[in-house]
Parts: sequence; C-alpha cells; structure tokens
Amino acid sequence: MVRWNSRLGLMVCLLLTPALASAQTAGGSIAGMARDTTGAVLPGVTVEARSPALIEKVRTVVSDGAGRYTITELRPGTYTVTFTLAGFSAVKREGIELTTGFTATVNADLQVGDVSETITVLGQSSLVDSKNVRQQVVLTRNVMDTVPSGRSFQNLGVLIPGIVSGLVVGSTPQDVGGQTGQNFMTLAIHGGKHLDQRIEVDGMSMTAWSRADSSAVVFADGNFEEYSIDVAAKSAESETGGVRINMIPKEGGNVFRGAFFGNVTGTGLQSANLSDELRRRGLADANRLKALWTVNATLGGPILKEKLWFFAGYTYSRNDQYVAGSYFNKDPAAWEFVPDFTQQGVDDQYTRDVSGRLTWQASTRNKFTAFVSNNYACHCHFLIGQITTGTGTFKSPDASSLFLIPNQIYQATWSSPVTNRILVEAGTSYALQILEANNRPEAVASTITDTGLNIQYRAYNAPGYSYMPISSSRGSVSYVTGSHAAKVGFSFVTGRYRIDSFNLGDMRSDDASNLPVRFRFARSL
Repeated sequence: MVRWNSRLGLMVCLLLTPALASAQTAGGSIAGMARDTTGAVLPGVTVEARSPALIEKVRTVVSDGAGRYTITELRPGTYTVTFTLAGFSAVKREGIELTTGFTATVNADLQVGDVSETITVLGQSSLVDSKNVRQQVVLTRNVMDTVPSGRSFQNLGVLIPGIVSGLVVGSTPQDVGGQTGQNFMTLAIHGGKHLDQRIEVDGMSMTAWSRADSSAVVFADGNFEEYSIDVAAKSAESETGGVRINMIPKEGGNVFRGAFFGNVTGTGLQSANLSDELRRRGLADANRLKALWTVNATLGGPILKEKLWFFAGYTYSRNDQYVAGSYFNKDPAAWEFVPDFTQQGVDDQYTRDVSGRLTWQASTRNKFTAFVSNNYACHCHFLIGQITTGTGTFKSPDASSLFLIPNQIYQATWSSPVTNRILVEAGTSYALQILEANNRPEAVASTITDTGLNIQYRAYNAPGYSYMPISSSRGSVSYVTGSHAAKVGFSFVTGRYRIDSFNLGDMRSDDASNLPVRFRFARSL
C-alpha cells in the first residue's frame, strides 16, 4: 500500500506541476524583447499578434520589467506583430510564419515619436528556434507537395538526419515514390526503439492495440496541413522517448480554396533489370511495376463567413506490383503445387479516403471543430511472395491474404482564450480500426506448407478478424504572462482489442515432404 500510495502521489504531482508552455505547446509561439533605440529595455509595451488563424483574430500581452514578452499557443499561420507604447512610434512586423511547436523570435526597437506613427519592418521570418530545447521537424504543406517522394509521413520522415525505418510487416524497409503503397514502416532515431513510435491526429492517439507503434489507418496526406515529428527532448505530452508524429488537419477559411494532386506511372516507364544471367539461374520473371497512380482532390471555404467553415477531401490510390518467382497454382485444390508460368502473381493494393472538417466560431472566444474520416484499404494479396516468419516458406498467390482495412475517425475539439492570459483547450477522438485477414476467393482447400520446396499454397495460414476501437481525449489550461508561461493538462487513451481466428476447412497440413513430387520449383526460385 505504501508503494502504491507513493506512485499515486508522484503521478498527481507530475500532473499538477506546471512547466514552461513554450516547451510543451502543440501550437507555435512568438517571443522577444522590446527596447528603445539606445538599447534600454522597455517594460509595459503592448504587443499584439494578429492573424486570420486565431479565432479571436488578435492576441495581446504586455512586456515585463525586463522588456520580455511571450505569446504562446498560436495556431500555425502568418502573423503580424505590433508594438505600441505611449510616447513612442508603433512598430509593426509583418509576415511572421509560424509552424507547429516553433517559437519565432521577434524583437523591436521603438523610437521616440508620435504614437500615431507606425514603422513597418519588412523582413524574413526567423528560421531558427532559439527558445526551445525540444527537437522537432515540421513538414509543411509546401514540403509535402515539393519533395519527389511518397507523401506519407514515413516517406518524408526518413529524410530527417538520424531517422531509421523499420517494418511492422513486409519486406521493404525503404519506400521510393510511394511504390510500396500502404506504408506500415516505423521510425526510430538515436538508437531508440521502433516500438516507441507514437502516431496522433491533432494531438490525439491513433495507436492500434495490436501494436503500440502503429496504426491501421492509411492516412491520406491531402487532409493534413503539417506533419509535426518530434525526435528528441520532447514535450510532456509524449509518453515515450521514441519518435512522435502529430498530423495537423486542414481547415477551411473565408475564401474558397481547392487543390488537386495526381500521379500515374506504369510498366512502360520502368526500366527492366532481368538479365540473361538471372534467367540462366532460373528467374523467369522479376519484380516489376504493373500500375501506380493516385488522385487527391480537396476543397475548403466558408459556409457562413467569419462563422462557419468547411474542408473536404477525397483520395484514391492504386499500387500493383508483379512479384518475382510467384505464380498461381494450376489446380487450386491439388495436393501438389504446379505453377502456371503464364500467370505471375501480383501484389495489388488500393486505398480510398473521404474526409471532412467543420470549424465553428461560436463567439469571439469560443471555437469548435469536428473532423470525420472514412478510410478503406485493401491489400488484396497481402504477404504474397513473402517468407513466412519462423518457417522460411514462400507464399504463393492463393496462400496470401485478402487483407481488408476499414477505418473511421471521429474527432471534436474546443478552444477558448478566456482572457489574454488564460487559454483553455480540450478534444476527444474515436477511431475504429478493423483488420480483416481473409482467405483469397480462389483458396478452396486447407493450407499446405511443403518443407521440401519451401513453399506455402492452397490457403492463407493465419486468417482472422481484429476489432480495435480506440478512444482518446486531451485537455489543458495555459497561463501566460509577459515573460512566463505555465501549462497544466491531461491526455487519456483507452480501447478494446478483440481478435477472432479461423482456418479454411477442418485441417491444415504443415508437412507435405512425403508426397510424391513430380516438379521442383527451382526454376522460379
């Protein structure tokens, strides 16, 4: 009892102990110093941060006795900062770009003069965050659209120095151009564990209960404005020391804006690497692309200007790859595997996502959002050609899985700058993640694993159904003065995990080496 009381007391202390908000915040911050032209500090300067990204349009603080000020919990966007003090000309800094978790340093030198005069300073926004010890990389929309790579957070995350990728399942630890389709890579850095990766949308967990480092959702990049990837010295919101990915959803605004992204390629645009030497060694057909294309359309704008906005997105992607050495069985019900070299196996995948977001400014100090995503993916010959863990066997097309992944995400948030010093935020999320590992329709008989040929055929060896509803919530209160800030909050994740397993037929043969073998599979292996 003493041990448990001590642990409970420690948890309560950690929950209630405030920390610097600039080190924890999921939003951005603006901080700096106000001085006169001689370099003397100026207390009592009114500092206003103005942006369409703020529900109250302007956030105001006053510099302290040392001339310092801090404005925290600012949504990503473009800001104008204005400094005013009686007896001095106002100074305005425009074009301050803020990203998630970034603290922009904005200083001002005020000149003695008429208060009606305003000096506008034009210059590039600060690129280096000199205020936070937190190490993160924010992948903005511009980066997602410009870098010639796959557009998932894993494809872009591996470009960060020190990041290494791992596998949840499959055999391709590195993707180029989105060729692996549904990407279930994990990220780690500085010798950390891949299992410590955490995935969030708007600060709320998307973790699958089957694996804490992964999510069954195939996230469509067109729904998100930024990927915030924490790699070291992370904030108090992080429960592990691993890489933390927070995806920030897009929002509509007072102006209608849309975007369209599409790509397409095929076999004719891929070079061939099947040489005569490989053919002599028995490889009849190599890995090659069959089809790869994506369409993504988004639109956002006002329903009621200054009051209610919407954002909607639709994504459909296809990725089909011919698999080296994989062929259909001439007779799916036969005890022996006889490959049909006219039908090469295909690893085919598609993803469909329909998402929408509403933003409602109920009052000048109350903002609500609602986000819904319907996500459906099919890895239609899952694990085809892969080596089965522990057995070293090669899966034929009929021994792969018709892997269906239907998911839904529902989120709601509320934020309120109660005063210029107090900000209250809360959010709740429900993500229903389902994994259906079905037998292929052509599978008509029980699984056979031939240890003599090292091949598995006739049916998938581990069909099952996983049901994983996940609920997540967060809340926080931030208190900000001119030079100090404190934040107290909580995050809570709960859910269920149910898995049902079944086999095709009443038996499964794990050794067919005693069967009469008339054909050896050496040609394609």
